[in-house]
Amino acid sequence: MISLNQIVSNNLEMLKSQEAELLKSLNFVQKAKQLFQAHWGLESTPVKRKGRPAGKKNTPKVSAAPTSKFRKTLGKSKPGPKGGSKRISHLTNIMEILKQNGKPMSSAEIISALFKRQSADKDLNHFRLLIYPVLTKAYISKTLKRKDGKIFIKK
Repeated sequence: MISLNQIVSNNLEMLKSQEAELLKSLNFVQKAKQLFQAHWGLESTPVKRKGRPAGKKNTPKVSAAPTSKFRKTLGKSKPGPKGGSKRISHLTNIMEILKQNGKPMSSAEIISALFKRQSADKDLNHFRLLIYPVLTKAYISKTLKRKDGKIFIKK
């Protein structure tokens, strides 16, 4: 005959195995949730960053002093888009256009003015796709204001 202790121990073993299976499933669901949230920008928990750690500088491990030819160019940047000049953000360009115009503008007017200034992107539709998120973030951060279809700088 089976004793009460055997029944309880069998039930405990069964419950432990079910708990282990549920924990595996929960871990899988949590990882899937983090993946979807990170992909769609709904990040609630920080996802481990891949790549080089922030703040680390790529310093050469050479102890010899640089040659005189190299020393002349050290710290200087070449003019032009790839030479080390600072990139100007789209928001900065938008603010500049609004200041130059002096009155509120529609988003279409701003985008066409930005498109005329740049030369990298040849497709206006693609360029719009880059600018609209910048405008949306500027509305949310209250850098820019929108009223009656016109955009203006918040004072």
